[in-house]
Amino acid sequence: MSGRLESEQGFVAAELLREAAEMSLGIDPVDLSPAIMDTLVLSGRIMAREVQPGLIATADDIVYLAEADMAVEVDPCVICGILLGGDPQGMAIEDHGTVAKALERPVLVGFCDKSRCRYIGGTMVRSYSAGFMLRPKFFERFGDHVADDGLAALRAFGQVPFRTATLPRSPRLVELARRNLDHPYNGQLGELFLESNALALVAEVADLLRRETLLIAQMGRRHYDRVMEARDILDRNVNAPPSTLELARQVGVNVTTLQANFKKALGTTIFGYVRDQRLQMAKILLAEHGLAAAEAGRKVGFSSPAAFAAAYRRHFGHPPTAETSGRKQ
Repeated sequence: MSGRLESEQGFVAAELLREAAEMSLGIDPVDLSPAIMDTLVLSGRIMAREVQPGLIATADDIVYLAEADMAVEVDPCVICGILLGGDPQGMAIEDHGTVAKALERPVLVGFCDKSRCRYIGGTMVRSYSAGFMLRPKFFERFGDHVADDGLAALRAFGQVPFRTATLPRSPRLVELARRNLDHPYNGQLGELFLESNALALVAEVADLLRRETLLIAQMGRRHYDRVMEARDILDRNVNAPPSTLELARQVGVNVTTLQANFKKALGTTIFGYVRDQRLQMAKILLAEHGLAAAEAGRKVGFSSPAAFAAAYRRHFGHPPTAETSGRKQ
């Protein structure tokens, strides 16, 4: 990295944000420890570390203190980002539209050519995310043929001009992503841990892609796409979701087929999915906005604090009060 951060006064907002973006995208990663950013434009931690040839572990927990517009050049690669908290961020890819992060779901973006990515940051917007970047040399060790369906699918993301996908939430993936930035190790032990954690992230994403391939083979591309479309509608309207009948009408399939395929693809019913998304919302209200448990439960649709507490414990393994007392990240 260049020495552009020697003085806060010498740089405009766009320059500081460009520095942060380059670090978060894994360009020339050199430091194991997260870089502490405390400027007039942003504050927090950013980590980018090449742990194996072509494999870069990334993470950030920053707050943008001022609005800015910036663009960076990205070499051919596959990027995986998981938003762990804060506000969904958009990344405009030149000639390909905008890609948005989704809370606790891996978003994949791939390029086979150098691409220009543009970010627009707002005032007091938080980004807490983690993931990895795969450059072509990561796959070179496997030769010309990759037998594993998941790894082959992951490699394919970097072999076309542009491709993106948002995969289902995986509790294990979320936990692994959190460890990219927050773990208790330093020095060589920390380096070894980060390498193993990044490889575990890659393996989990590859497995999600493998399972997606199997589901498409079982139910057909059209039905799989209808389930993903229904999931996206629910995500956009989690506060006021459509009825199952209306949802089926919107995606163009009958209710019975949608219900069966939804459970097969996502492992839960439509009602269960909406409930889980609302619990995710409640976690944000508790941990990031400081709401009391009863108020957070009421805001996400639970009429009884006891029912909310029980559902929260079943889903996360701890009571909602743990978020406000321990400030879990």
